[in-house]
Amino acid sequence: MTLPTDLPRSEETVPLAPDEFETVRENVRTGANRWVGALVRAGNGGVVFVRNRWSDGWVLPGGNVEDGESLREAVVREVREETGLDASVERALEVVEQTFVADESVESEESADSAALDEATATRPTVSGEFVVFEARADDPELGDDLGRDADEIADAAWFDAVPDECEHRALVARHR
Repeated sequence: MTLPTDLPRSEETVPLAPDEFETVRENVRTGANRWVGALVRAGNGGVVFVRNRWSDGWVLPGGNVEDGESLREAVVREVREETGLDASVERALEVVEQTFVADESVESEESADSAALDEATATRPTVSGEFVVFEARADDPELGDDLGRDADEIADAAWFDAVPDECEHRALVARHR
C-alpha cells in the first residue's frame, strides 16, 4: 500500500529495557521495520484500547506487518487478534517515526518520558521504524474472550468514551479524535 504523500507525520523516542530493545532490533534487522495500529471506533463514538504485557498503560491495538501482508491486512488481523473485533479499515491517519533507544534505567515493561531521552539517544544504541496508524470501524462492538495470539500477550481490551489516563498514545489519539 502506498501511503498518501500528505499524510501527517510525527516523531517519537521510545526508551526500552535492554532485553526489549534487543527484540525490536532483531525484528528491524530482519526487515520488520513497519508496524500498524488502529484507532477503532464503534457506532457510539467509543474507541477501543488494549493492555499488553510490555506497556504501562492502554494502547491502540496493533503490531507487526507479516511477510506478504499489506498494511490494511495487518490492521484487520491485529485488531481481530487483540480484541476479537472484525474491523473495516477506513483510512490512514498518521505515520509516527519511532526511534527506540536502549536504556538501562528502564525496567522491562516500563516506558519513560521521551523528552528526557534526547541526550541519551545520542550515546546509546537506537533502531528506527514506522508506526502507521489507521482509522477503522467495528460494526459489532462485542469484544472477544480470547485476546492475543499468546495467552499472556493481551491482558485486557475495553471501549472508552474518553482517552484513558494511562494511555501511551494519548497525543496521537487526541489529534485524530
